[in-house]
Amino acid sequence: MQFFALTADDYPEDDVDVWPENWPAVLFFEALGNGSWNMGPNGPTGLRYETFRELRLVRGVRAADWPAMFEALRVLEQAALEEIHKE
Repeated sequence: MQFFALTADDYPEDDVDVWPENWPAVLFFEALGNGSWNMGPNGPTGLRYETFRELRLVRGVRAADWPAMFEALRVLEQAALEEIHKE
């Protein structure tokens, strides 16, 4: 959290529901960690897609499942960027 200058107050107190079909993408996104973002002068600009391959192999994501997971990861990436850069 400190990497992005976030505190516990930046997170909602309520739990967030995740549909079961999206849970693998959420876990993958979480596993990427803080070091998987391209950084610009104003903070994160997007995920470093080159980190996906190794993590995909380690997590055992099947090639047939990858296109859907990649699209879900792009949605998570966009939502995270909007949250990080909101004013």
